[in-house]
Parts: sequence; structure tokens; C-alpha cells
Amino acid sequence: MLDRLKSIFDKPAVADEAPAADQLHVAAAALLVRAAQIDGHISDVESTLLKRLIGPHFGLSESEAGALLEQAHAAVDAANDLFQFTQQINAHFNEEHKKMLIQLLWQIVLSDGVLDDFEANLLRRVAGLIYISDQDAGAARKAAQAALEH
Repeated sequence: MLDRLKSIFDKPAVADEAPAADQLHVAAAALLVRAAQIDGHISDVESTLLKRLIGPHFGLSESEAGALLEQAHAAVDAANDLFQFTQQINAHFNEEHKKMLIQLLWQIVLSDGVLDDFEANLLRRVAGLIYISDQDAGAARKAAQAALEH
């Protein structure tokens, strides 16, 4: 799995070619990782939640999810901005997948019980970049809060 993820970044991109599912997973996971670390550190609660969300939502085994998280951390560390991730999400996720991603992002930022300005700003920017309305982002936040309460 790790070799397969690494090979994605080694291949030259073809403009008209749809990205591999793994590339889309890396983009989505990178946004989740960025949400977890935007307040300066990734708490144990956020780290645990990342691991718990990545596998089932992306259809990956535990080891594949771990490898994806490593790749996502590396992608975030190498990134200058969010656009490279949101561009892929926007181009290849349907509306429902985008809403689900926003909900997962809200779960990450709300999981430690503190919502700081950097986290709220990140969620507004990502929602705007992937064309999710404020109303839908608000609904995703409520759904995320409800999911965390259970």
C-alpha cells in the first residue's frame, strides 16, 4: 500500500486523466490532518479520531489507513496551501462526498472540545473552495456535533 501511494507522487500528472482513488484519499486525508494540526498540535483525541475515521470512510484496512495517514502528513508538510487538495476534491467528489468531508473536518476540529479561530477559518475556507454553501456547512457541523456526542 505504501509503495502504491508513493508511486502516485512519482508519476507525472496527465491533465485530462482523473486522479487515482489513492490520490483523492491522500487529498481528503491531508485536509483532515491539516484540520487536526491547525491549532498548533494534534491532540491524542484528534489523532485517535483521525485513525478511526480514515479507514471506514475510505474503505481501507487498518494498515492501509495508517499508510494513508503517513502519506497525508507528508503531503501537508510539503504543501504551501490547500488548493492542491481542494482542487482534486472539487473536481472529483460529488456533492454528497463533499458534504461528508466537511462533516468529518468538523468532527476533527470539535473533537478536542475547543474550537479556535484558526480551525473555524480553515473550515470556512475549505467549504468555500469546494463550493459547499454556508447552510450545508452549518448542517455538517451540527451532524458532526451529534456524532461526537454518541
